[in-house]
Amino acid sequence: MRPDEAQLLWRLWRGEAKAFEELVNLYKDMVLNLAVRMTGRADGAEDIAQEVFLRVWKALPKFRGECKLSTWIYRITINLCIAEGKSAQGRSEFVPLDEPAVMALPQLRVESDNEYAEEVVLKERMGPLMARMPQHYRTAISLYYLKDLSYQEISEIMGVPMGTVKSYLFRGKAWLRDRLLGREPAQEEM
Repeated sequence: MRPDEAQLLWRLWRGEAKAFEELVNLYKDMVLNLAVRMTGRADGAEDIAQEVFLRVWKALPKFRGECKLSTWIYRITINLCIAEGKSAQGRSEFVPLDEPAVMALPQLRVESDNEYAEEVVLKERMGPLMARMPQHYRTAISLYYLKDLSYQEISEIMGVPMGTVKSYLFRGKAWLRDRLLGREPAQEEM
């Protein structure tokens, strides 16, 4: 844990309201961006962020600092997004990973107009594919490629061993590659 994070955590444990405001300001963009990527809905991201910080506030006395504060907040956000996705799917409201997520895909280096056109087509195809991807693959790929987190950080956030993270990334990339090449299995895997 970084010294500034440890100091903030100490102030939070002491109940300083100003410290919680700093925590929200420090992590709100991260939470909002992750919520949009996970749910594909910018309109619901603020509600999720409010719920995340409410849960953080309630759980702070139990947080022991065994992982980074940001990792803990990532985990709360992911769990809430997954729960929201399952809940919304039952209500037929869930629209996974649409345009905001497509636009958030990493920028490719473009050398010519043809390469630019290929990049646009790739992004247009990736959004719907990411929406169909099994949740655990999508989470691992989003955290690794879009948030540039390490295997260890993803392991802590997802609550799985590092080998499982590597497996999710490998299988997720294979899942995307097969679908981009038109090799879809008869039945979607979960």
